[in-house]
Amino acid sequence: MQLAVPGAQRLTVERDGHTEDVLVDTESGSWAAVYEVGGQWLVRQGAPDALWDAVEGLFGRWRAAGAPPLEQFTVHVTPEGRTIRW
Repeated sequence: MQLAVPGAQRLTVERDGHTEDVLVDTESGSWAAVYEVGGQWLVRQGAPDALWDAVEGLFGRWRAAGAPPLEQFTVHVTPEGRTIRW
């Protein structure tokens, strides 16, 4: 998750009888809450950036690449941006 939304912080909260994993980007005000109900994962998100969409997108790319192990990851960061490879 951190590679997909590097400015976000993760926290866990109890809400309405279930545990939610929450991502919050304080700079943009974006947030996403993920929780399981009856074997299905539900997501709520809001503000200018769809944080969970970014997480799912990167996760999909990782799975499509054969789910490479951590040892194959490289992250290249420059003033112009970052590149993630595996």
